[in-house]
Amino acid sequence: MKKREDIVEKFSTFLSFGNANIPRNLIWHTDPELERCIKHLVKSEPEANKEFWARYFLKSLIEVSHSQSREAENNKDTQTPIQTATGKCCVSLSSSIAGRHLSAYLQEACLWASQKSYQRFKFLRHKYPLEEYFQIANSAANPPAKLFRNFNFEHPQTNIEGYAKTALVRFVNNTIYRQDIEARRDKFSDYGLLKNLTNKELREALTYQGINNNQIPSYCLVWQCLDEIYQPNQSLVNRNLKYPSETQLTQITFRYNQRQNQLNSSIASSVEKIQDMLSTCIKAARNYRTKRFFTMEEYDTISDLIPSPWDTLLQEEASEQVQSIIWKLFSNMPEVGQIILKLLLGLNLTQIEIAAVLKSKYPELQKQYQVARHLARYNKNLLKDLANQWQKINPEICLNDDKDIERIKDAMVECLQSLCQKLLYSTLNEIEQQCNHSKKFLTLTNEINMLKQERVKPLIIDLYEAPNMHREIKHHLINSFKQELEINMNLATKSLDLVEFKIDIVVEEWIKCKLYVANKG
Repeated sequence: MKKREDIVEKFSTFLSFGNANIPRNLIWHTDPELERCIKHLVKSEPEANKEFWARYFLKSLIEVSHSQSREAENNKDTQTPIQTATGKCCVSLSSSIAGRHLSAYLQEACLWASQKSYQRFKFLRHKYPLEEYFQIANSAANPPAKLFRNFNFEHPQTNIEGYAKTALVRFVNNTIYRQDIEARRDKFSDYGLLKNLTNKELREALTYQGINNNQIPSYCLVWQCLDEIYQPNQSLVNRNLKYPSETQLTQITFRYNQRQNQLNSSIASSVEKIQDMLSTCIKAARNYRTKRFFTMEEYDTISDLIPSPWDTLLQEEASEQVQSIIWKLFSNMPEVGQIILKLLLGLNLTQIEIAAVLKSKYPELQKQYQVARHLARYNKNLLKDLANQWQKINPEICLNDDKDIERIKDAMVECLQSLCQKLLYSTLNEIEQQCNHSKKFLTLTNEINMLKQERVKPLIIDLYEAPNMHREIKHHLINSFKQELEINMNLATKSLDLVEFKIDIVVEEWIKCKLYVANKG
């Protein structure tokens, strides 16, 4: 996409998606009327920057709106002369012209918000292309009056684009949740919902529910054991999944205690305890998937649209630079720190599992609390280094104290998680190329597409409909992946065997991604 550099372009062009078969084929279209208007305005203030004109058009929009409300009996588009900062009287601007100029300026903000939401809802990619996320964002920015209803011109370090990005991401996410996830509430039975849930969703749901961070790994382990043991008839849709039988609950409890024992935990759970934990997971998942979101009409009651330091940091056009800084900081970490983060954020291991994997190589990491202590130190150092590096490049962004730095922790961890997952997927890609599974993946895709019924949405892949080939590919990948990780991380042979179920999940997700790409191609 050609980047808009010129003030005239920024306030007179709109983005459209070209050929859908060409990635990122984005085209700028000029509105002749807006182009003439902004050229005339720029002549009156040749030194003014984009933020000046963005505020100018927003003030114009507000002034015209006030004039319209006072003259509601006139059915005309009111025009009000607005003065620039130097006192020069510019052309009279109608509300539609001021709004269209501001909407044009916000096109990059709409694209940024749509890309962020596209990444957030990766599990819905088969359903919502990037273009649709962009159209949702665009609907909030055109006209932009409601979007900026709560904007404070006097608030320090607040700019039009940064404010819009924060609001637009929320608006797009809210729209998707209202139109899709909330609509799925009645589709799932309790255990159908758990079977549909992803590990990341469950963790976020439990956090949203107020579960202590130290307890979340245990709930996730119960959920994983349920997912392994409870394999209902594939002909049933998720709304019809029944409660697990007593035998299945006993097996889930046994598997859970077995895993805890492998991780050197002596605390055994009863069937009743496991049932309670699963009930908590169900409640958290329902609340998470159906939690109430704000509409645009309610934005004037919201007080947290002011961008945080991390919002400001990522909302700059140098977001790739942020990623580059984090990658360099990660690469310069001690080997043990990199390994802990790869296991934690890449393989999604708990701290207890990390201790069990690393204890033979690192005697100082025998117990969970030792892993937690090391992890806290690495996170603290990464946060401070990130803040220092960024402020050297952008001294105008102020992180005033430790609380400000702590606020960016979650976002930094999200970047690190993406980095670690990419590293693991890269390893799997290399294994696939070496073992020549590409043709098998394509064959598997075709087989699934032939077998799936109309009720199955495109490539929400039911891998078990093609069991033999899937099992063969997956078994080989898991074994090769374990061996490669043990070599890359200098771990003892078979040290990852006790967390093979976690490796299974990563490989399964990677296969789904490969099949989706193959199907789209």
